[in-house]
Amino acid sequence: MSISPASFTSSSGPGLGPPALFSCTRRAEGRGSIRLILAGELDLSARAHFEQALTDAQADASRVILDLQALTLIDCASLSVVFDAAVEAHRRNAVLILLDPRGQVRRVLDLTGAPDGVAVLERSDAEPSTAMATDLSFRGSRRG
Repeated sequence: MSISPASFTSSSGPGLGPPALFSCTRRAEGRGSIRLILAGELDLSARAHFEQALTDAQADASRVILDLQALTLIDCASLSVVFDAAVEAHRRNAVLILLDPRGQVRRVLDLTGAPDGVAVLERSDAEPSTAMATDLSFRGSRRG
């Protein structure tokens, strides 16, 4: 497994990348899979960075896993990116997996339903290579 330098964590501001409250780390895994480890708040300010990371992952792999364990918030704009990616996965006969959504992210998915053809798995449901523990430290500023 390798960790790509595609991790986004920076201060907010024009041209400086996504806000400090969001990070997306890309990790290549076996069997043509790419895992995107999402952490923090995925809102409109981080949407473009997430969309590009997901588009790139789908272009490079037939199986993309969105690891949502450390994601604390997803807004409608960002959720639409996931739905668009589901359409692309279906078109390419590829796989998109949402792994371990929790809290607000789980509630949003429960309300909207997962996109057609997308598996939503808990870590205990996932196969061993998908369920590997992720040592992800997230350092971002918190809103007071």
